[in-house]
Amino acid sequence: MKRFLKISAAVLALLLVLGGAIGGYFIHRHNSLYIGRDMALEIALRDAGVEPSALKDRDIDFDSGYGSAWYDVDFETAGMEYEYSLDAVTGEIVYRYSEPERH
Repeated sequence: MKRFLKISAAVLALLLVLGGAIGGYFIHRHNSLYIGRDMALEIALRDAGVEPSALKDRDIDFDSGYGSAWYDVDFETAGMEYEYSLDAVTGEIVYRYSEPERH
């Protein structure tokens, strides 16, 4: 019985270490491959001519599919709503839209 517990504990420890290594690899790969949420927001704000201090609300989502990846950046200021999609690798703006805030 003690031998079974030792083997089980060793297998569990090995799985935890392996899982952490795999997770760390994918986090590193994501951070080195893509521009990141902060840079996506910075690019969108610069394009809109909006200072970060003017933000009322913001939402930044990463998405991927069909061989590409992008950030959807939505934010609001006093009186305006903005929507952007940026290529997650290059930071190129692929979609932009703005309109007066609806009450």
